[in-house]
Amino acid sequence: MQTAADAGVPTLTLGDHLDPIRYAQGDTAGAPDPHFWMDPQRMITAVDVIEQAVSRAVDGVDVAVVARNAERYRAELRALDGSMSLKFNAITEGRRKLVTNHHVLGYLADRFGFQVIGAIVPSGTTLAAPSPSDLQSLAGAIRSARVPAVFVDSSQPERLAHVLAEQAGVHVRIVALYTESLGPPGTSGATYLDMIRANADAIVNGLS
Repeated sequence: MQTAADAGVPTLTLGDHLDPIRYAQGDTAGAPDPHFWMDPQRMITAVDVIEQAVSRAVDGVDVAVVARNAERYRAELRALDGSMSLKFNAITEGRRKLVTNHHVLGYLADRFGFQVIGAIVPSGTTLAAPSPSDLQSLAGAIRSARVPAVFVDSSQPERLAHVLAEQAGVHVRIVALYTESLGPPGTSGATYLDMIRANADAIVNGLS
């Protein structure tokens, strides 16, 4: 991206415009969480920012067409946000607790009133590795909070999640989500809207 910017190509860093939340622990403590796409409300703001940037920076663009397409997508995002709220309302407060393979659901938790109990990898990146004490501490938190499911990215190995479940000594479901990328064409995560709908359904099923 920097190379493109140096060459004079218009660039846009979306996260800077979306009121980023910050990691609270691990190697990335204090750094902005990049997973803003897990919150449809922030994605509505993202569409606003993209619309303005494209209309301003792209020579010859049809501003009316950009505005029309942006509003159509905003409407879809508003509908998505509303449907997620309705689905999540079915989860009782005592079960609105999230454990993930790494910290990816902070924005979703903030938007829809979930509590993030912890992550197997206690940082914002999948490149780090948890220590035995990290896993032991999280296993204790899972037992204490009676967490029914651990959510893992569909593209990442589930081995550590199964190790964690064994250490917790309780029955915990391992549930796959699309958190880092879309799914292949033809899958339930093939588009952004499909991906987030599929995640919402998986979270409801995992916590119900």
